[in-house]
Amino acid sequence: MRTVIEAKGTPYQQGVMQGEQLKETIEKNVRTVSAKMERNHMNTERYRRFVDRNLRFMEQFHRDIYDEMKGIADGSGISFQDIVYLNIPAYFMNEYFNQECSMLMVRGKATADKNTYVIKNRDMSMYIEQAVIRREYPDGLKMVEINGAGTVTYPACGMNSYGLGVTNTGFWSSKAPSAAERVDSAHIFLNAHILLAQCKSAKEALKCLEETPRMNGLNVILVDTKDAFCVEMTKDEIFVMEDDGSGVLFRSNHYMSDKFCHLNPGRDEYASTFMRYERIEELVKKRYGKLRFQDLFRIMSDHKNGINAICRHPQGEVLAQTISTSMFVLEDYEAWTTIGNPCESLRFASLK
Repeated sequence: MRTVIEAKGTPYQQGVMQGEQLKETIEKNVRTVSAKMERNHMNTERYRRFVDRNLRFMEQFHRDIYDEMKGIADGSGISFQDIVYLNIPAYFMNEYFNQECSMLMVRGKATADKNTYVIKNRDMSMYIEQAVIRREYPDGLKMVEINGAGTVTYPACGMNSYGLGVTNTGFWSSKAPSAAERVDSAHIFLNAHILLAQCKSAKEALKCLEETPRMNGLNVILVDTKDAFCVEMTKDEIFVMEDDGSGVLFRSNHYMSDKFCHLNPGRDEYASTFMRYERIEELVKKRYGKLRFQDLFRIMSDHKNGINAICRHPQGEVLAQTISTSMFVLEDYEAWTTIGNPCESLRFASLK
């Protein structure tokens, strides 16, 4: 099964290439989404109306995304409606704690080689098959994105040829409900693809992010070789934390700022996000100043705390699973990805 593809040309042409090259994988993702909708006994007509309204918003204000979805449908032979359902992830708004991700940025004096590394575990309770897409546009812009096969609306992370890197983790709490009433004027989540397509630097991306309407909050890391920001977003406001010189920024699925921490779920309600955050902090401190490529993958492969570990494996009623681990190195313009759990995808042996 192909997981790394090239896509060149206009958004529609890139969509066709994705559809042709990832047809079987996209079909599998479509079946997964359909099955989830059935299990949750969704009101099909109400759901369809919600999705169609959000689609009209995209068609009017983000024609490139709309055209790419059309291309994916035409290239794969899958119905456009199914591709739309895959790309407008209202199914994630049906319950909390669906995407339990962890992300980490290290650079400068935190690392052994002073390079800038960003790594993310994408954890989901619904297994959406991932793909690595290397894009090239007619104006010369190049991008690498790691995303669900057949989707263009919520990449796990990405990097463009200007040297901008973007990744994010979800925020889920009953204290911060989704703004579903914005269906005609906002994205369900911040779409990192838009930032990578439109921005040349972390500061540009920060300005764009501030102006982007959304239905849900989340945490975002924006980084280039000069600047690095961790942004906590609610559906209405943002809090920006800049790299203080330590060269380390990271988040799981809760807020750390005084401005937003009152919105967090309780530790007894959602222990995983707090335990993953604390474990990342512990492991970074152990290797601070010496962090290398392999250290970051070791951190994301860590199993301490069992069902609340950084590397997630379904256990009992806890369905969250790490479905990809993605890292990009800005100075080298390289992206590295494991499909599935990093502990199983990377083979490691030591003579020590």
